[in-house]
This record gives sequence, structure tokens and C-alpha cells, in this order.
Amino acid sequence: MKVLTIGGATQDSIIEYSDPETLNLQSHRGTRSYLLLEEGKKIEVETLGNYSGGGATNSAVTFSKFGFDVATFCLVGNDSAGDFIIQDLESAGVEVNYVQKTNKVATASSFIIPSLKGDRTVFAYRGANSYLSFNLSDEDLSKFQQLYITSLSRDSASQLPDICQRAKKFDIPVAVNPGISQLKGGSDALLKALPFIDALILNSDEAKQFMVTLIKAEEVSQKAVKSTAKSSATEQCPELLSQLITHEDITFRLRHFIKEVLNFGPKIVVVTNGDEGVYVATPKKVMFHPAAEVESVNTIGAGDAFSSSLIAGLLRGEGLDHAIRYGVINSASVVGYKDAKTGLLPYKDLKKQVDDLEAEQLQIFDL
Repeated sequence: MKVLTIGGATQDSIIEYSDPETLNLQSHRGTRSYLLLEEGKKIEVETLGNYSGGGATNSAVTFSKFGFDVATFCLVGNDSAGDFIIQDLESAGVEVNYVQKTNKVATASSFIIPSLKGDRTVFAYRGANSYLSFNLSDEDLSKFQQLYITSLSRDSASQLPDICQRAKKFDIPVAVNPGISQLKGGSDALLKALPFIDALILNSDEAKQFMVTLIKAEEVSQKAVKSTAKSSATEQCPELLSQLITHEDITFRLRHFIKEVLNFGPKIVVVTNGDEGVYVATPKKVMFHPAAEVESVNTIGAGDAFSSSLIAGLLRGEGLDHAIRYGVINSASVVGYKDAKTGLLPYKDLKKQVDDLEAEQLQIFDL
């Protein structure tokens, strides 16, 4: 089976220094932690490592480790960083014939500072990622049996409905995992693409942002949202199913968001919620699986690992429950390493760990 991943490719520079300082601030939105960099101070860097990153390359390596024939469609600069990414993909067994090069702008770069708690702060330069254009011919597109589309920037984000609709002409399943910057920049394109998307994967912040889009586009009425928000949950549920979700000037419940998205055509809606766990919904049920309890080194790439492993598991013919466990285990492995790819497990090792995972951790609720 041939899989095409589409989206960003970056060179990740991971910076580590001694005695990082953080500050916790409390507000009505909860507690937030901030990395402190003293103005005017020179900070001595202890280690500086360069790795390939970006949603398209991270997911491509996941699919490759699952045993699929994988190609990546992305744009890099005609520079050493672009060459580095291409070489890294080749070494992972990923086809690079669809990697585009440009002389107009440099390869995207990220400067990543891990935090004391194993999270990270990222300085992201979008670079070439902002200029990706879907110049794939129908002949090229028809060669694939799965499209996996990650976060897009600027012009490429506006082309999402077209590439999804073209994929449907060839009955190619489409999974989309957009990023928060893509949604904040305007998620109308995602709304137009929904009827042609089979699986939509968001984190909780992205889900909130997209719900605002649905309301502003009048696809979901404010009256319906308020009515849903007033209803109370009578069953014992995990966090996002039991609590009201508030964002900007709207309040809603996760079940309502999922139902609205499914009405557009996707068969699966996924909402991840950091170290709490993941919610995976079909038209009749919502599955929740808690995140694995592991010591985190760096959370970079954890979302990509979960999402692409879930889709890869389904492509392998596994049931949705097993596919969720693949995502949970692989993302837990990734956060144990500095970068987004080193912790990705080969399918054989991953399957063994999934088979050993306690099945009762997965909870199922009516939608």
C-alpha cells in the first residue's frame, strides 16, 4: 500500500542549557507556565542538536516503520538544511521524488527549547513551508491508497479543499491533521474540505478554534451551542466529555463539536488532550484512552506520532481500538527522546507493546 504525506518539513535545532527558569501564572483560563529568558543576559548553550522535523516528515517515518511504501510531498529551500531533510528521509526509507525545492526562500527551521517538565517552547520560521503548492498531477495522485495531510501554511492551506476533492475522485481515503497556526490564519478552507475528509485529527486547542469557525460560518447556530452547554452530563466521564469547553465567547461540549463535524462527512473525529489522553469518535460512540504515564524529555512530535500511528494501524486492518493503542504507545515512546523521530517504534515492536497493554484502559461512551 502506498501512502503520501503532505505538509511541513523543517530542520529542528534543539537547544539545551543549564538552569532553565519557568514562571507559573494563574488566571480564569487555568495555570500557564512561561519560560523565562533574562533580558541582556548571555546564556551558554550546553548542547545543540539538529534533526529533521515537520508534520509531513514525522508522519512519513511513522508510516515507513509500519511497513508501508511512503512518499512525502513538501517544499524545502535549495540549501544545506533542505539537503539534510532529504537525506534523513532517504535513510528512513521514505521516497523523496515528491520533495520540491525552491531558490526563493530558505528551508523552514525551528529552534526548540525543552522545559523542566519535559514540554518545550518553539521558535518557528515557516520559510519554504509557506510556499508549498499542490502541483501534483492526477496521474501522480492516483498512485496512492492513502493521503495524510498535516499542518499547512498560507497558500497551501487554501488549496486543501481542492487536493481533498481530487483524492476522492480516485477513492483515496484522506486524513487531515491541521495545526493551530493554520486554523488561526483562517479555517474556512478546512470547513470546505470536510465533506472530502475521512479522518479529522485535532488537539483540544485546535478543536476550540475550529468550533469558532463553524459558528461564525453559521454552520452551527449559537442557540444550539447554548442549549447543549446548559445540558448536564449524568455519567462519569473523562475531562473533555464531562466539562463545558469555553473559548472566546462560546461555550460548548465535546459531544456537540464531534456531532457537528461528523455531519459534514468525516467518519472519524479525533481530539487529543495532552497528557490526559485522546478522544476518538465515530457516528455512534466516543472512545477515550488515557495517555501512557512516562517520563517526558521533549513533547515535540508526540501529536504527529499518535495521529499517524492511528491511521497506520487502521491501514494495517486493525480495529479502531487497537489503532488507538498504537498511537498511545508510539507517542509515549517519542516523548522519551529529544527529537520527533528517534522514539518512533518499528511495527513489530509496537505491536508487541500494544498486545501487552491493558485493554480495560479504553473507555467507550455513547455519542
